Amino acid sequence: MKVLYSRLLEAINSKPKIEELCEDLTLIGIEVDEIKSFQGDKIIDFDLTPNRGDCFSVKGLARDYCAFKDKKFSNPLREAFKGDCKFIKKIKLSAKEGCSTYSAVSISNLNPKKKFPEKIKKTLKAAGIQSIHPLVDIVNFVMLESGQPMHVFDLEKINGDVEVRFAKPKESIKILGEKDLKLTKDCLVIADNEEPIALAGISGSLDHSVSSKTKNFLIESAYFNPSVIKGRARRYGFQTDASQRFERGVDFSIQKEALEDAINIIQDIYQADISEIETVKNKYFPINKKIKLSLNDINKKLGTSLSASYIISILNRLEIKLIKKNKSNLTFEVPSHRFDLSIKEDLIEEVARMVGYDNLPQIKAQQVSQHFEKSNYDFINTIKIFMKNKGFNEVINYSFLDKKILENLGLEKNSISLRNPLNNSLSTLRTSLLPSLATNLEFNINRGENFLKIFEIGKTFSKENPIETLSFAALIFDDEKFKNWNSNQNYDFFYLKGILENSFEELRIDRISWKKTKNDLLHPYASADIYYKNNLIGSLGSIHPKFLKKIDLKKPFHYFEVKIDLLPRNDLAKLKTPSIYPTSQRDFSFEVDKNISFEQIDDCIRESSKAFLLSSKIFDIYAGKNIPKGKKSIAFRVLWGSSKKTLSEDEINDEVKHIISGMQNKLNAILR
Repeated sequence: MKVLYSRLLEAINSKPKIEELCEDLTLIGIEVDEIKSFQGDKIIDFDLTPNRGDCFSVKGLARDYCAFKDKKFSNPLREAFKGDCKFIKKIKLSAKEGCSTYSAVSISNLNPKKKFPEKIKKTLKAAGIQSIHPLVDIVNFVMLESGQPMHVFDLEKINGDVEVRFAKPKESIKILGEKDLKLTKDCLVIADNEEPIALAGISGSLDHSVSSKTKNFLIESAYFNPSVIKGRARRYGFQTDASQRFERGVDFSIQKEALEDAINIIQDIYQADISEIETVKNKYFPINKKIKLSLNDINKKLGTSLSASYIISILNRLEIKLIKKNKSNLTFEVPSHRFDLSIKEDLIEEVARMVGYDNLPQIKAQQVSQHFEKSNYDFINTIKIFMKNKGFNEVINYSFLDKKILENLGLEKNSISLRNPLNNSLSTLRTSLLPSLATNLEFNINRGENFLKIFEIGKTFSKENPIETLSFAALIFDDEKFKNWNSNQNYDFFYLKGILENSFEELRIDRISWKKTKNDLLHPYASADIYYKNNLIGSLGSIHPKFLKKIDLKKPFHYFEVKIDLLPRNDLAKLKTPSIYPTSQRDFSFEVDKNISFEQIDDCIRESSKAFLLSSKIFDIYAGKNIPKGKKSIAFRVLWGSSKKTLSEDEINDEVKHIISGMQNKLNAILR
């Protein structure tokens, strides 16, 4: 927010040097971004935090500064305004808590009696606000001074009465700047009997705006709940001075007061017919919050020994009034302009600001035993190092994305939509890492990349499970037309499966099994679901062709995703010393049913040979001549060993008997 140095000096009724003023404001959390010369004055550009909407005005800045310097701050006295006639329009508040108070006045027969003040022109120009019409300039000036946005309508263009309501289906509005907006049911509007005349708290309708030809005016000053204003302007790709203030929150007690300020300036410049101020309130009008805290709460948090009287005096300077006091607690009432204060910690922070952070005692930190879970960090770091060593590039994406991407991939089920997204492309929490990686792929393809190996470790979300899930996913795309003459590597489903298997080995995870996929996203003949101890932990495969067109891709890619949270955290730092004793191996060939998987055979071997088993690996599968229909011959090699001794022939034979017996009894296998 840009403010003239001279305007601040008038408001604080003192003349500190600009460097001193800016330093004091920075000390209390109102940071100065830049100071620039302007027409014999200085422009101070403040970088305000979103919670300090009360400082989005000259009055707000001055009030905070005076509180810090223990100077009296007071508003100028104003006479009660009496209009020349009654306000002719009826005002209806139909949006309930969306708008709890609305003030309006009508003005006609403007006849200048004074030259338009240069002070107003200069203030607006310094703030970067374009001059539109004298009355619009006046209400914008008052907005900069008080923090209350107002709007000026052409009264003759308003058909019937004025209503504050939410938009109806299929309603639209053409705002200033000739931008057509299709309104949604959560958009708060000001409407006449026929159509919306303004997007409440944001911008007026072009068709109801004032011009040099306007003779009769209506000025509104209202309180709009921040929750119904937030994000609406950004949704349509713009922002206004009004929306910036209403989003942060404005003082809900100054609407009529700000309108009177504007009227006083108008009366000073013009001879005009001005109606009485019409004000409507409803039962949803906000009330001042009350916060209870103890003296111990404050001193314990700040490391101080401040007295109750001193704390009360500090908060009183900020217009935070003590309303109840007993031996253990102090109860304060928060003023209407400090809507950012809601809990006791907020008041403690206010005390700290006014005391000065530099004046708080330095307390040596107590020695705390550093106990933290390192295994998860090591686990994730191991995955990252492994994938990078395999030639994959790590990507980091937002957890938010466009819901259309989820819908194109059939992943919108159980997705969580945001009520107030920054924009439509970040409106939904992702249910899978796939949409993010697919977006990365599309971005790279559009820039001429024909080969991509990427992975991500990130969070996914679902309505079914309120707890966020940590997932690990990777994607391979290979569309290179010209490969090296000696390159035989096929980056396909089997390559990616090998990468994933090797990563499990690196993480010292066994008992992984692969089954026919139930994932519609994947090609039925190049895919698999991944299980750990009979729990589904992820999927692997080539993307089904039917989804490629929906995400604007012509060539298939290969992908896997695994839920890290479902995997065990083994001790990765523990080294296994190789045995000094020789191993023994035997080859087996069994005839089994065709639908028997290697995982079933491997499970059977592990259960049958528990003492000295090191590994079992398949090396041949045959089905055809000399093998009965519906059967297959499968050959595998089993390795035994011990870290304590050389296994005897009898021990090996005993292991062999167990395996043969187990295969025959559990899988009806026939030894060949």
